[in-house]
Amino acid sequence: MSLTGATSRRHGDAARPPQGYRPPFPRWVADLAGYRKLLQDAWTNETVHESFIGPAGADVPSSRGQCGVSSAWLVETLAGHQVPNLSYCYGDVYSALEPERIEVELHCWIEVGYERHRLVVDLTGDQAEILRQHQVLYGWHDELASQHHVDYRPRKRLTPRQLKSDRVQARLAILKTYLPVIS
Repeated sequence: MSLTGATSRRHGDAARPPQGYRPPFPRWVADLAGYRKLLQDAWTNETVHESFIGPAGADVPSSRGQCGVSSAWLVETLAGHQVPNLSYCYGDVYSALEPERIEVELHCWIEVGYERHRLVVDLTGDQAEILRQHQVLYGWHDELASQHHVDYRPRKRLTPRQLKSDRVQARLAILKTYLPVIS
C-alpha cells in the first residue's frame, strides 16, 4: 500500500465486485415515501420554481415545479446523516426507448455514488407522464433505463457544499418554514 492508500494493480483486481453486482440499497431509502409526504404537505406557490407557476388542475401533479427545492432539501437531510457521495443534479430525463426524446426537461433529482453505481433518487418524478405512477422513484441509473424506460442525464452536478450557494436556497428556506423538524 502506498502513502496515498492506493493498492497495487495485481492485488486490486481481486477486490473488485463481480460484474453485475449491485450493493444493497441504503437503509434510508425506506424513508423516501415519508419524506415525499412531508414535502408535499409543505409545497406552496412560494416554493414552486417560478417558471412553473400556473393554474392548478386535475392534470397538473402537485410536484410540478417542486423538484429543485425537494431535491435540495433531500441533499441537506442526507448530508446531515453523513451519506457520502451526494450530488444535486439538474438536467433532463430522456426516454430510454427513444434516446433523443426528452420526457422531463430541466428537472432536478439527487444521485448517490459514481459512474455505474449511481443511485438516482427522484422525489418528484410524477411530473412526467411516463413516471406518473411513481411519486418517489429510486434505483440504479442503468436499471431505471431497463425497468422504467427513463435515462436521467444531468447537465450539472452540485456537491452539498456547492448547493449552499445555489439560487434554490431562497425557496428551500421558505419550504423549511412549513416543515416539521426531523432528526
